Amino acid sequence: MARTMRVRGLVIAVMAVALAAALSAPAFASPVLVVDGDHVRRADDPFVPPAPEVDLGPAPGRARHQAISAAGGGGGVSAALARAYRAHAISRTSYAGYRRTFGRARSTLSRLSGARRRELGYVVQTLERLAQARRLTPSRMPAQFLGLRRNAAYWPSKRFPAVGDQIEFKGSELLFQYFPGRGLQFHPLSNFKKANLLHGACKKRTPGKAKLVCGARPPGPKPGTPCRPKRLAHLLDELSALAVHRDRRFIAWEYMFEFGGGSPPWISGMAEATAISAFGRASQLLGRPDYLATARSALGAFEVPHPAGVRARGPLGGVHYLQYSFAPRLFIFNAFMQALIGLHDYGKLAADPRATQLFTEAEPEARREVPFSDVGDWSRYNFRGHESSPLYHELLREILQGMGQRLGGIYCDYAIRYRGYQTDPPKVVFQGPRQAVHGRVVGVRFSLSKLSVVELKVYRGHRVVHRGLATLRQGNRSLPWRADKPGTYVVRLGAKELRTGRSKRGRTSARVPVS
Repeated sequence: MARTMRVRGLVIAVMAVALAAALSAPAFASPVLVVDGDHVRRADDPFVPPAPEVDLGPAPGRARHQAISAAGGGGGVSAALARAYRAHAISRTSYAGYRRTFGRARSTLSRLSGARRRELGYVVQTLERLAQARRLTPSRMPAQFLGLRRNAAYWPSKRFPAVGDQIEFKGSELLFQYFPGRGLQFHPLSNFKKANLLHGACKKRTPGKAKLVCGARPPGPKPGTPCRPKRLAHLLDELSALAVHRDRRFIAWEYMFEFGGGSPPWISGMAEATAISAFGRASQLLGRPDYLATARSALGAFEVPHPAGVRARGPLGGVHYLQYSFAPRLFIFNAFMQALIGLHDYGKLAADPRATQLFTEAEPEARREVPFSDVGDWSRYNFRGHESSPLYHELLREILQGMGQRLGGIYCDYAIRYRGYQTDPPKVVFQGPRQAVHGRVVGVRFSLSKLSVVELKVYRGHRVVHRGLATLRQGNRSLPWRADKPGTYVVRLGAKELRTGRSKRGRTSARVPVS
């Protein structure tokens, strides 16, 4: 677990540095590994969402670790396939194909060792545990055996991916992502964000016409990005085939790996809402009414309580939509409001009263929660939780901007405020002392507007006679100083903020007579 936490900490730190260098403009794409037969190449795809946008966030609990056995076992998978075939839930062709895929994966696993064996072994054993628990249902089989086939093809000889690498296989638009120790995993949020990027490229704004919204320009397609409607249709058709019938009441796109104490299969409200809006937008663009039907079938995730769905009672008593279906007491601001945006947009474009009702039921809770995201000079990631990283502060600001674009009011107010937290230099105001007595320690008092490294320098003439340095949070603060001799001293305070990585500074000075 310690190694996992170190890796996650490094990833978040790297992403935070990248974000700090680009706060003024949204990211549009990231590199992708493209698998073509025996070859893997790194390519730039403007429709692949950047890694920070699809990061799952800080784990809500302790990760679980399962021991990976050898290539033996497999009885649960074989029994699940046989039951589905006897019930006529899968065809003879699918039955034979799934058996062949599982057999080849186990054979491949037996020939691997070290890290590659652990990665593929996790995927094989996850499938077996799912089958033994009688949760390998016919609707789950397409996604599960596709993931198994991709991992079995990748791990024997392909280049070892970096943490968070996204992978495409030639002939498919689907994205897989590398999660250390979990193999290559289907990541629903990444795929539906890709769909929205493909759609956005076909709905370009006129250059120079984008208006400021809540103090900033809203995200949009990168200038010059081509419209690729065939790729969009291909991706959504593939995603339609991977939808799972969950709780017998709705379809969903599931995560099939352990994360933060949650066991597979679990779902995400943010990913589900992004899926609904992606299908709705593409239906209009491509003239595909079947996509609207798919979106409607997914709305149940917001009607069914956790853990089957993502509906929960919020911290302020209203309806809240969860980021993780397995974490009913973790209320993540950005995820909740992104889910609301998806429901709002789909409800409007499809004139769907059910989606609009789901939005209307939960939006008052979001409005009440927003002030709790503010710590005075930065934002919180979750309700009464820890502060956001620079990555998640910017993500929340963008999502608040999106809510403000649709509803205005408090959402715009906080989007503008959070932008100021990123761009305004720290303010340091001298408060005292107005005089001092030599030989006695006094506190140099000042107010500080945001988390900063504060440097105190005391001059007598042109010579620095005292220096102090401290990392301090906002508020009324002080640093100690003792003057050895009578005279007039110049006290100078400098503050450099810590969160965004920019060299924004605040300064103040005052003369202090010492008797």
